[in-house]
Amino acid sequence: MNTKHDKWRIREAMAASQASANMNWTPEQQLQVDNAIRKMARMLPRFTADEVWYELGAAFPVTKGMTARLLVAQRKGIIKNTGQTTFANRGGRHDHAQRLTIWQAA
Repeated sequence: MNTKHDKWRIREAMAASQASANMNWTPEQQLQVDNAIRKMARMLPRFTADEVWYELGAAFPVTKGMTARLLVAQRKGIIKNTGQTTFANRGGRHDHAQRLTIWQAA
């Protein structure tokens, strides 16, 4: 159920994610993330943040800002949420059994 409280919590989480991206990624790195998201949307029928991280490479700085960049791409009409989730499978610093949204091209 989407209550006002739930919507507020979602907005707060999105703002925190974007703040993390802004603080930890340069504008050029944010552009790299955006380009990787666009590439995954073109190449794959469905994808998660895992595939975006793979595209960025192991040396790319890890932040919690990925969610914000995916939501920006959604608002721009580049990708859309499929309504499905899966678990992260990257391992290492990403291995949190974290639930990931499954995205597709819009």
